[in-house]
Amino acid sequence: MAQREFDITIAADGTVELHVKGFKGKSCLEVVELFEQMVGEVTSTQRTSEFYEPEEQVRFRLDQRH
Repeated sequence: MAQREFDITIAADGTVELHVKGFKGKSCLEVVELFEQMVGEVTSTQRTSEFYEPEEQVRFRLDQRH
């Protein structure tokens, strides 16, 4: 199984950058959508070569803790 990573950078002005690695095809869009639900609106995207590779099926489990 491929290793999947999220690089999240929060700048001093409050802008957030998310880099998704290890997701093939459009499955990365599901990750971005999940992130958007947690953090806020996505204002721009840049697709990598992984986006154009054959798609994989990905399952997510989100635990909400208080």
